[in-house]
Amino acid sequence: MSWRTVVVSKTAKLDYSLGCLVVRDVESTTKVHISEISLLIIESVSASITA
Repeated sequence: MSWRTVVVSKTAKLDYSLGCLVVRDVESTTKVHISEISLLIIESVSASITA
């Protein structure tokens, strides 16, 4: 049931936690459940990805 496109366009930390993609940047933290994501686009070369 994936239908969401996630675009990371600035410096951020991407983390996988409890079935969710957690995107942390300077201003906010956002959680998106993995089953909702159909496409993940990382535009920033300064993004950090951990699992």
